[in-house]
Amino acid sequence: MNNLIRMDLYRMRKLVSFKVCLLITFVLALGQTPLLKVMTDLARSLDPSANITPVPAAVALSGILNSPFSFLGGMLALLSISFFYYGDLEFGYIKNIAGQMSKKGYTVLSKFLCSIPHHLLFMLAGVIGSALGSLMIQRITLDDQVVPAILYLLLKLLLIMGVSSVLLLAVAAFRSKSLGLVLAVLFGTGMASLIYSGINSGLSALGIKNFDFGAYMPDTLMGLSRPDVVTSLLVSAAFIAVFLLLSIRIFDKKDIK
Repeated sequence: MNNLIRMDLYRMRKLVSFKVCLLITFVLALGQTPLLKVMTDLARSLDPSANITPVPAAVALSGILNSPFSFLGGMLALLSISFFYYGDLEFGYIKNIAGQMSKKGYTVLSKFLCSIPHHLLFMLAGVIGSALGSLMIQRITLDDQVVPAILYLLLKLLLIMGVSSVLLLAVAAFRSKSLGLVLAVLFGTGMASLIYSGINSGLSALGIKNFDFGAYMPDTLMGLSRPDVVTSLLVSAAFIAVFLLLSIRIFDKKDIK
């Protein structure tokens, strides 16, 4: 199992999609605050009487840590992990890998475990990029909320792992790269909220009112600055347990092509 994980990590590092998505994540995070500053100054120069809030002169470090997936960072991380999940199937050496394992499902488990350092790198790229971008025009202050912010950072790692378990089922178990990429875009951009609204309407028609289905989805919680801890832990655990085990079970029963 250890050799399989090392091999998957090596394969991940060699993927062009991984490098490109990681670089774009960093660049977008780096340019977010300077671009906001430019757009704000431009708007105020065009209409001095407009009530436009200027970019603050200082930002708290905890605020940067609370948004590790700023501006499409979450979508890029999910797209990258979808390409990785499908890599061995796409390039045709899954037969050699699975044939060396006592259970084919270990290959799925290995991919999922490799998602942890993958998402940590994307979160780190987002945080470092945002910090460097902020330093171009702002001061970063060290506040007393840094430690809680780091804990919420780890909580968001669990949440994106919950989302990744859904992608794992779609890509590795069902062997559908296109479905995985579509889901990555929906979850990463918040467009899945439209689906959740439709589900809420259906539940309301059935008499189940005042229930927000999206509030218990990992992608929704991941988008919050400080999601509820208990809800996030339960949702993450439930998604990982159900979708990871289901992915392993389905993959074990399928023939390797």
